Amino acid sequence: MDFTTLTDAQLDDMRCTPKTISNPGARWVTKGSHREKNYHLVATRNPEEKYRVFVRVSEHNESVFSAGIIRVFGPDEALVLARYNGGYHPHRNVLEKTKVPAVCHRHIATERYIKAGHDPDGFAEPINDYNTVEGAVATLCQHCCIGTEDSVPDVVPQQAETPSKQATFDF
Repeated sequence: MDFTTLTDAQLDDMRCTPKTISNPGARWVTKGSHREKNYHLVATRNPEEKYRVFVRVSEHNESVFSAGIIRVFGPDEALVLARYNGGYHPHRNVLEKTKVPAVCHRHIATERYIKAGHDPDGFAEPINDYNTVEGAVATLCQHCCIGTEDSVPDVVPQQAETPSKQATFDF
């Protein structure tokens, strides 16, 4: 797939289309110095439209985490649509020539970064919606339409007062 043909509207559509998790029993795997879990998703509008959610957490520092969503086009073709990172490092937006301080931040794939030949999700912005990996995953689910009111994926730790219609990730 030629990613340079994608528009911001198409990228937003991929992020916003309702999706369901097809492997809610995904397990943690240790890779180097972090743990990782990968969930496979399908778009409710078309089961051939595949996505993957990844959750990564450092084995040594719980503030080092990332939760993201990838659009899977084929075995060797995938595009990171969004990542929700912890505040463990600053980020530089190359095209805007701006710097995001070491705070929780969200990366999103943009047409501008793709066409400029940079990482598609190279643009980042500070976000105050979470400060833990559980919060990052819940925010990702909300922003990227993962789960529905009738079918809530069991994928974030249940907290004492988690709303019943919120998508959750079972850590």
